[in-house]
Amino acid sequence: MSSDPASSVLLPAEERDQEEQAKAWYDEPTRTLNRKLVKENMQLKKLLRELGISWDPRLTLDPDNPTRGTWASPKRNPTRRSKGPGPLSQESQHLPVLPVELQLYILEHALTSKDPIIDPLSKSNKDALTAAERTRGNQIAIGFLATCKAFLVEGTRFLWRNNTFVFTSHLALRNLANLSLEYRMGIKHVTLRVIARYYDDEERKHLAPYPTSVISYYRDINLKAVPRVKEANLSRQGFRSYTWDQVVDFLDAMRPPYDPGHPKGQPRPRLLPDLESLRMDFVNFPDSFLTPGGGPFLHNFAAHDLGCTLNELQLTGLPDCDFGEDMVAQLTGMVKDDGLLLKSDATFVFSGNQLRPMAGRERWMPEWLPKAVRSWKVLAEEYASTRRASSSSTHSSQSSHVPRNSHAKMPPAPQEEGHPESPWTKRRTLFKYVPLEQDDDERFWMEFDRLTGLPLEPDEYDPEDDDYDIEDLVCASCDVIHPPVGDH
Repeated sequence: MSSDPASSVLLPAEERDQEEQAKAWYDEPTRTLNRKLVKENMQLKKLLRELGISWDPRLTLDPDNPTRGTWASPKRNPTRRSKGPGPLSQESQHLPVLPVELQLYILEHALTSKDPIIDPLSKSNKDALTAAERTRGNQIAIGFLATCKAFLVEGTRFLWRNNTFVFTSHLALRNLANLSLEYRMGIKHVTLRVIARYYDDEERKHLAPYPTSVISYYRDINLKAVPRVKEANLSRQGFRSYTWDQVVDFLDAMRPPYDPGHPKGQPRPRLLPDLESLRMDFVNFPDSFLTPGGGPFLHNFAAHDLGCTLNELQLTGLPDCDFGEDMVAQLTGMVKDDGLLLKSDATFVFSGNQLRPMAGRERWMPEWLPKAVRSWKVLAEEYASTRRASSSSTHSSQSSHVPRNSHAKMPPAPQEEGHPESPWTKRRTLFKYVPLEQDDDERFWMEFDRLTGLPLEPDEYDPEDDDYDIEDLVCASCDVIHPPVGDH
């Protein structure tokens, strides 16, 4: 905490900002009205075209005007169309045409960006962009899509299938519902940039610890608080924050959107039905500074509506406090059994009225802390199947650890092929392809202990630990295999 006594006792109250919610509500009907006007405009243009009337503003459409149907400006440079097609020479009759394969290769290259695309289909918020992202030029040649219908169809597939995307607000993520399911199914990885927002109806500074464990003990940041007008009512006033509830809104946006053309009687697919990996960058979530939030909605979204849907989850910038650890546990519910959880220090910090990469990252590149999620379940299921095979059906139903409920059995994360041979012969282990560092595509093989989910170093091999009986893992009180402490 800061040494300022005023800031040491003033903690924000978690609450969604009413003014921002009102603006979001106002903008949504505007987009709906715009779609109606565009549709009406296209119908009117079609009607004029069928009647042989042009909608060009340069035409004089007054029926009493003798020059009706002619250009208002008599002086007009003739164009190729007005001159008519001239006779083709023998050389121009056979123009060179690229093969279709080369055209598609060029189109795919032109619509693939080397950097993630931020807030597609939405207007980006400059406060959520770094200086380098603000000055970044055009990332893709989007003009290709306006060339012809064939390029529009094929290019749109390349655009959504070959690129990665960053969303800085849940409203931008919700706008993906306007995209056809065909294109949303091609998105395999997205990044959610969750920037904590603060509000206050008084002019005062709010100092908080630097949101990283490396330099948080000797450096503070001045949190940006959006000014609000003080109202004379009983609503919550003073210093407020929008942090944990913002995570809830992001997860809510990933639930199945409404599609009027979806077949009745079938479950609606999620916003990103084929999403395999998700990264969440938490910005300005200081340690020991935030009040609890999210409530049961966070658990319902992460563990139920979106439960066991990801092969990999990356979390950066969560504070090392009880609330941060609880958030990690809740979000882990989205990862499949045998999936990979990666946790690391903060990537960005919002200070000086600007989003900045974390200071000193070039000196201490943050590494991931990997963990295999619920890898112990394989051992438990093997034990349960052995017990069922060797005992009567009545006894097995009483001793089986598998609860008989209505929940569907979700498939585990697929096994990754090509890993090296393990020195552990009898101990069941799991190999995962883990990235070296943040923002690094290079990966390496890492072996995990199925019981604890923690990595195993190659020099940790011990023949005595390698020889074990699965019965040793069974609880003597209830005859089942329990999850390790802290595993969810």
